[in-house]
Amino acid sequence: MRDRANMKKFFIFIIIMSMLFPAACFAAPKKQQSTLTLTYETKDSFIIKSKIIYPKAKKEKYPLVIMLHSLGYSSSYWTNLPKLLNDKGYAVLLIDLRGHGKSLYDSNFRIHYWTKYTNSQFSKYPKDIVEMINYVLYAYKNISAQDYAIIGADIGANTAILAAEQLKVKPKGLVLISASIKFKGLYTPIAMTNLGTTPILAIASQRDNYSYKQLQELKKFAQGKYDEKIYPLGGAGMLMLKANPAMSGYIANWIGEVLK
Repeated sequence: MRDRANMKKFFIFIIIMSMLFPAACFAAPKKQQSTLTLTYETKDSFIIKSKIIYPKAKKEKYPLVIMLHSLGYSSSYWTNLPKLLNDKGYAVLLIDLRGHGKSLYDSNFRIHYWTKYTNSQFSKYPKDIVEMINYVLYAYKNISAQDYAIIGADIGANTAILAAEQLKVKPKGLVLISASIKFKGLYTPIAMTNLGTTPILAIASQRDNYSYKQLQELKKFAQGKYDEKIYPLGGAGMLMLKANPAMSGYIANWIGEVLK
């Protein structure tokens, strides 16, 4: 009898609470973005760390945006750009280039920092990205192998050009922030001509005279659409994102046009 009385009191309490705080009691939990952390071993036994961030809206196949950071930084420095891309329904692949961020070790647990790299080691970056992209497309069938774009900043931009040249299916768009003819031995003109009509958005800062001039030089090798965007503030690469808050939105909208 005592148990029944206690149960009755409990149900009365629930009813009263639901009347006073209906949202707190019955609101559906908010959907959270799904993030997958990936560990990939390259053919030369280096460990590349990356992650896929899926948008909230579920799809059978997600268009993919691959993001390659600046020299000396990591994938955590993209400010709000990954979120803006997620909001548009794209999965985002954030890769830490070897020697950066969490990609510091080989399979024997030896640590390698980019500050001690020679050009021969930087030359492995494009192949790393090609291997990583091919692995993701093979392992995750909910990622579209046809609808993808690449965003890169300074060394990430040069890497994006060289990786895109090697990929069987070319990206539907490249965003190149502070790209150059040659950076750490990564020479881009020939690869640019081999990208065919892949649309390109080239971005530079007026305060970075070198990158601004390089943007004009690279245009000579583009075979397709070559959009230019010059911002008044910021230095090279990812630094421009914090100095120009509207830049992330501009990039996300441009990606939206090429992946629509």
